[in-house]
Amino acid sequence: MKIILVGGRKKMDFLAKSLMNKKHEIVMINDDEAFCKYLSKTHGVPVYFGDGSKPYILSDANIKGADVIIALTPSDADNLVICQIASEIYKVKRAFAAVNNPKNVDVFKKLGIHSVVSSTYIVSMMIEQMASVESIESYFSIDQGKIAVMEVIVQKNSTLVGKRLEKIAFPKEGIIGCVIRGLESFIPRGQTILEIGDKLVVLAPFEAQTKIIELITGGASR
Repeated sequence: MKIILVGGRKKMDFLAKSLMNKKHEIVMINDDEAFCKYLSKTHGVPVYFGDGSKPYILSDANIKGADVIIALTPSDADNLVICQIASEIYKVKRAFAAVNNPKNVDVFKKLGIHSVVSSTYIVSMMIEQMASVESIESYFSIDQGKIAVMEVIVQKNSTLVGKRLEKIAFPKEGIIGCVIRGLESFIPRGQTILEIGDKLVVLAPFEAQTKIIELITGGASR
């Protein structure tokens, strides 16, 4: 895919590396001339110096018909403008906007930008969960933070040890998608018996996460 990255520093640099590793075609636009030189030297892809919220800069970068544009500037207003111009004028297929103020997520969606990422909101939830329970090995969110994917370890004091899944009153909002046991990983069934040290890959909405974590860990925290 052809992906346009606009604005940002660490976020842009990180995304560029990640997307290039997946063989995507990357074009970058940034309003910091020295940083543009760094990006060009580091990544070896087209980098354009200028304000990405200006149509002529987007035109110079030849974004027309690109698959994706990702607006990462520190200004929510600029990110909105970038996505709207890219979608409406240059027919970019999908527009993603980073939102610095979580309160703007709904506003952006109402204005037609459906792929909105509030990094502050999502990261704050991740930190809150991972800092409170040592049994969580990894945690990330999807669908704007509405759904979490967690790897939670079954502790020795958990009431789940030795029980079949079908006998566990697991909250209906969540699901155990995978069990990692030593070097093995498998999709659990009703007859699966949980053991100490099992790593459960759980999908759950935000409002059910605390209840599920407490059930798996036996309430174990730092």
